[in-house]
Amino acid sequence: MKVDYDKIAKPYAHFRRGDPAVLEQLLAHLRSSSRVLEVGCGSGNYISTISEIIGCECHGIEPSEAMLAEAQKKDSAIVWRKGNAESLSYPADTFTFIFCVDVIHHVANVPLFVAEGFRTLSRGGRVCIVTESESDIRGRQPLSLYFPDTIELELDRYPRIDYLKRLLREAAFSAVAEKTTEFPYKLESADSYRQKAFSCLNLISDKAHIRGIGRVSEDLLRGPVECNSRYSMLWATK
Repeated sequence: MKVDYDKIAKPYAHFRRGDPAVLEQLLAHLRSSSRVLEVGCGSGNYISTISEIIGCECHGIEPSEAMLAEAQKKDSAIVWRKGNAESLSYPADTFTFIFCVDVIHHVANVPLFVAEGFRTLSRGGRVCIVTESESDIRGRQPLSLYFPDTIELELDRYPRIDYLKRLLREAAFSAVAEKTTEFPYKLESADSYRQKAFSCLNLISDKAHIRGIGRVSEDLLRGPVECNSRYSMLWATK
């Protein structure tokens, strides 16, 4: 099951923002001397914020031309490059920090990506894979609540946390650790869900999508909907 990100680049760039709790953790590990690569940078929400706040050397790699075009509008100081996770077109020991956010389930060959991350990191450099565990996916609020058809589809797409940890250790990464982040917020509009700015909404039936939009729209008539964004962050050191 694949989503054509060229087709959803416009609504994605318009509605999606970096998760504040994830950004806080990423920023805490960076300094002005850092050399950072975001793999699967999408419309550039995370790496552009890092560039703005930290002012370090930043690179973003993305396979979708339309998403990359949206990213390039954000920050001309960032080195933007079309490419994929399994073949990072950089020399060995280039970066001090490599990360990806909600991307690992799109990577066709995860072991190869982990190996490429290890190769392109300098000694002492860190990698962070931001993903979602089974409980994160089942507890998505509002996605899993209003669009329950997405749950099993997402569980099939996302690599298990234990598997990712094992791959990191087998690639010779050390200090493999997991941290969970949460960010509560209030949903005031269904527009991002109506326009399918979330990739999984492009995988369910039109009937399931319309049903979910009806339910969330009905609840919004009574006021903002309480939501919670939850991620699992896997850290490792070369």
